[in-house]
Amino acid sequence: MTIQGIKGKDQVGAAQPTLRYPRCRVAHLHSTLGVYGAERWTLALVKYLDRREFEPIVISIGTKPGADAFFRLLMSEDMHAEHIAVPGRLNPRAVLQLRRLLLRHNIDILHTHGFKADVLGYLATRKLSVRLVSSIHGWSASEGLLIRVYEAISRAFLKRFDRVYPLSPALLEDLQARKFCPTRLRLILNGVDLSGFDYRFNKRRPGDALSVLFVGRVCQPKGIYDLIRGFAETRCSAPIRLTVAGDGPDRREAEDLARTIGVADRVTFIGAVPSIAPYLLESHVMVLPSYSEGIPRVVMEAFAAGVPVIGTAIPGIRQLVEHEITGLLVPVGEPASLASALERIGKDPELAQRMASMARQVVSEKFSARRMADDFQEEYRRLCYMA
Repeated sequence: MTIQGIKGKDQVGAAQPTLRYPRCRVAHLHSTLGVYGAERWTLALVKYLDRREFEPIVISIGTKPGADAFFRLLMSEDMHAEHIAVPGRLNPRAVLQLRRLLLRHNIDILHTHGFKADVLGYLATRKLSVRLVSSIHGWSASEGLLIRVYEAISRAFLKRFDRVYPLSPALLEDLQARKFCPTRLRLILNGVDLSGFDYRFNKRRPGDALSVLFVGRVCQPKGIYDLIRGFAETRCSAPIRLTVAGDGPDRREAEDLARTIGVADRVTFIGAVPSIAPYLLESHVMVLPSYSEGIPRVVMEAFAAGVPVIGTAIPGIRQLVEHEITGLLVPVGEPASLASALERIGKDPELAQRMASMARQVVSEKFSARRMADDFQEEYRRLCYMA
């Protein structure tokens, strides 16, 4: 059985005017290896779409370990979900089965996420009356030559999409520089579901261990080696512990590094998790030492939960983190700077609390999932009902 699915209950988001049209059917397509930023983004958007006007379905594709994790999470949330279990990066059977699925559900708009989904979505919708759009969550500039080639191929297809939605001003500027048609670009800022995170600053008591959290793919471009080295260099008066939430190609090497430099007993690798909210509530600081990002969802989630953030001073993170106002910024690839920032959080809980409070205010005002869903509903209306 290569296609699985369930139909979830209707959920109502923000109120909308009385309808004059049938519901618009929107499918989101992910080629996924787990539940990461793009997947949580889609969960937040779908939750707040008005079911009186929009009928969403989320499609995941792939057979590698973790490929069906997103589908299983969607099922647990009682959302309409499908999973296509076809191996290979661009297997023609995947295109055929996706096309059949789109026809079976009478999809009006296909919304893709990621380079494989972009290409599969384009091929599957040829000569169908399906509007094709994509959200750009960020490029993988540090992932290696092969990924850069795949993303270059994806961008060639994206130029033929009806709409492309960069999630940050930096991504918009990048697409403009790549000569994308201006009328097909729409900037809609990223958003996070605030209802999933109870704001509660976790203030340390004297003598408590400093709990540090990393969330993301465990790979070199996310700065995992820099983090472990910086963690080992950190000197605090209290104990310090690091939790690594996520999986990835460099997990074994990262675990070996922790053992080699003598911190394995203070570093816990917990693998991929369906929700990071419980781990944020137990953390005193979250660190994102990435080499490249779009506008990282995990930072907004930390903001929502009241967890101070240390991030590298790259465009996507700077979009959210204002140094010493909503978090601390450090140079890319400098473990010693990470260690200094961790020591500062450990020694100055008042600074940590001020930054967490300001960060929650920023994410509430500018980056809520409800605001994001309202913006996309306007876009979907234009696309679904245009001649």
